[in-house]
Amino acid sequence: MKTKIAALKQKLEYGVSPAMATPLHEDGYRVNTAVLPALVNFLIDKGVKGLFVGGTTGEGILLSAAERQRLHEGAMTAVNGRVPVLLHVGANTTATAVALTQHAVHLGADAIVAVPPTFFGMDEDSLTAYFQAIAAAAPETPLLLYDIPHLAINGISPALLTRLSREIPSLAGVKTSRPDAQMIRQLLDAAPERLIMLAGNERIALGSLAMGADGLISGLSTAVPEPFVALSRAVGEGDLAAARQAHQTINRLLDLMPPQRIGGIKTILAERGIPVGTAVPPRPMPQGGIWPRMKELL
Repeated sequence: MKTKIAALKQKLEYGVSPAMATPLHEDGYRVNTAVLPALVNFLIDKGVKGLFVGGTTGEGILLSAAERQRLHEGAMTAVNGRVPVLLHVGANTTATAVALTQHAVHLGADAIVAVPPTFFGMDEDSLTAYFQAIAAAAPETPLLLYDIPHLAINGISPALLTRLSREIPSLAGVKTSRPDAQMIRQLLDAAPERLIMLAGNERIALGSLAMGADGLISGLSTAVPEPFVALSRAVGEGDLAAARQAHQTINRLLDLMPPQRIGGIKTILAERGIPVGTAVPPRPMPQGGIWPRMKELL
């Protein structure tokens, strides 16, 4: 397992793995697998180092388990081994998370990612039991914890990360979307060196990489991957000036995003020629014209 985790870390290092948008049919609930190859090819051609499927931007938590499985199957087929695929299996019930995990193992996912159960607060003993059940269903597949407490209520504390790194042999790392750089610093300090640390907050992406994060997982990068690829590559090459410039572009792009973030991301993709459909209802879609303004910044 240590060899698998080390190999995955090397593949993801100094790169961005977009939190891929999920193409949906007009009803907003069924995955449109026919669009997945175009989206996957677009991202790989832009130089991404991996793909995170069914996460927050991928709206996985809003889809039925059956549709999540269809999404995972379609993504794995479209990627066909070209980059690592990280499948999100987190759910509000352990049984659903375990079933998604078993399916991900069957598909040969490079890693699984699990957000804690949401809405109801849980103590760390309960969170440990949840992650242990997922890991037991996939003992030979690297597991990443998904830390996003401002949305999920439950997060990954430095103490919990230290505990899980001792108790779960397949623990491969953390994807943290926290906006608090101090907490990201604490997670980095708590993590054994072998773990993979992936930063998800775009506003502080450069700072997270500079502190020691191995790479990025970004929602906006599923629609506008270019500056995220440039940022992570520049950090890997030690080119601070180029990294600053790329990050400044990212923050200017974020300023152009409408309040309807997922809908905005899907609108940009449609404007770039990839019809991924609507956001899961009742989440709104913004009016168009986002990509033409962003394109000027690039």
